[in-house]
Amino acid sequence: MPKIVDRAEMQNSILDAAMKAFRDSGYHSTTMNDVAGVAGLGKGTIYLYFKSKEALATALAERHFAEAETLYMRSGQTETLEAFLAVVRKTLCITDEHARSIPVFFEVLGPSFGSEAFTGSISDFFERLGQTYSAQLKLLQEKGEVRSSIDPDVMGRALAAQVDGLLLHRGLFSLGEDRYRAMVESSLELFRSGLK
Repeated sequence: MPKIVDRAEMQNSILDAAMKAFRDSGYHSTTMNDVAGVAGLGKGTIYLYFKSKEALATALAERHFAEAETLYMRSGQTETLEAFLAVVRKTLCITDEHARSIPVFFEVLGPSFGSEAFTGSISDFFERLGQTYSAQLKLLQEKGEVRSSIDPDVMGRALAAQVDGLLLHRGLFSLGEDRYRAMVESSLELFRSGLK
């Protein structure tokens, strides 16, 4: 009787192996054989799930933004400004492994930014994140936690850009944990003082 394989589980396992291989050797230097070796699978098995290294890269990007959407946009609304800032702080506290993966996305996805479709999908993600923050800010305005003179739509997108910038600096510039946390706290304090 043939072994039953969970397709989604196998795809995720291969994607994890691909990310490790890309991170260790660089995207352009990594071959499908390298990915197969890290995954502990035959190259033919890799090709059953992903037709090319480019297909692997696309699937990695799609998985990354799906996970980010779950993490950043589905935490639910908070009742106080401090609780909201705690959610943002949690978003910004990424692991060292996650930080090391950020440069890989630039190596893998860099050429894709020439594509309007790809750039549009990334822009849509940040638009949705900004709208999530905007809805939270509107609720906090209604509760008197945030001053009414701010435009929550503009501020929500500005916060999305701030979160993105901090995460990029953490990954691209190998910021130490202490320095990065100090930057996060300074940014949140600046944001807090601007909202009150």
